[in-house]
Amino acid sequence: MLENLQGKFLIATPDMDDPYFDRAVVYICEHNNNGAMGLIINMPTDLSVLELLTRMDFQMANQRDYKKDQMVLSGGPVSQDRGFIVHTKTAQSFLHSYKVTDDIMLTTSGDVLDTLGTTDAPEHFIVCLGCSTWNSEQLQQEIAQNMWIYSESNNKTLFNTGYLDRWLEANEMMGISSGVLGSAGRA
Repeated sequence: MLENLQGKFLIATPDMDDPYFDRAVVYICEHNNNGAMGLIINMPTDLSVLELLTRMDFQMANQRDYKKDQMVLSGGPVSQDRGFIVHTKTAQSFLHSYKVTDDIMLTTSGDVLDTLGTTDAPEHFIVCLGCSTWNSEQLQQEIAQNMWIYSESNNKTLFNTGYLDRWLEANEMMGISSGVLGSAGRA
């Protein structure tokens, strides 16, 4: 029986045979007997958070304080028309918020977007379009096939590391340097 991976990183290995998940780092938001759901945290789209809010016609979007490099991420191939926001816990609650860990929440309702760029915003957040899902036992089989390794997560990698550096950093957390990454081969 695979341990519960909720709140952990899933890191694609060189044996990953799905090009969509090549060098992906997935933050697992839910893992139970029905399967798993997570968000790829290292695949930026060409859309910034500010552009997304402007397109959604949020009032005063240009008067908010944003990090210039805050990009919307492609969270996965499922429900790509839906937004998923992983963020640090806030004093206020949102309509559709789910506890991932004691400190991290997943929110799927638009009310969290109203706070972004304001003093009420979560201290750290990532915005994803789409998610990644696995049926019951599917993730366990993919890990057994050496497509994924998993590790503890940390807020630095989740929120602060550059998007394209997250895969290497996640591997380095496991003691794996980029020079030794290779396919395991098949017997």
